[in-house]
Amino acid sequence: MRLNIIHLFHRTDRWKLLMREITEQEITKYKIWSGIIDESLPCRGISQAHKQIVKDAKKNKLPEVLIGEDDLHFTAPGAFDFFLRNKPSDYDIYLGGIVYGKIMEDNTVDDFSGNTLYLVNERFYDTILSVPEEYHLDRALKCRGKFIVSNPFVVIPQNGYSDNHKREFNYLSYLKGRKLFEE
Repeated sequence: MRLNIIHLFHRTDRWKLLMREITEQEITKYKIWSGIIDESLPCRGISQAHKQIVKDAKKNKLPEVLIGEDDLHFTAPGAFDFFLRNKPSDYDIYLGGIVYGKIMEDNTVDDFSGNTLYLVNERFYDTILSVPEEYHLDRALKCRGKFIVSNPFVVIPQNGYSDNHKREFNYLSYLKGRKLFEE
């Protein structure tokens, strides 16, 4: 399965980290997509960047599409393969990890933040494409589908400058109590 990665090409710091992650996880099938910047409303550009991949998957009649952001950090060697091997049979979005959201006993979540790595089922393409772009894509999907989170998490965002928040960001505090995949 091809991993579609959104990358802002001016972020050479992220490029180096991304290439390290791809190499360590032995990911050979991937495509880099240009991120989209909207200075007046960053969430609009982020939404458009994700939607361009979903539109392409819909156009090409793909049964599912795998999307990642360039700040993804896999939790251990083999995490990517673990994620793919444990894909649920029934889902709208299957997430590699989240920053925010209460995970139920069956690993579902109604509301979440974090599109670092996720798989979208074709039945959910139109829902994603219909979300207004003035809202954060992940938060705008609240209670609109069947969202399953990998447990343990296989991916977390890299700490560092966030183009979305326009400041340095440390995600470690958001991971308290979360189980991370370990080799």
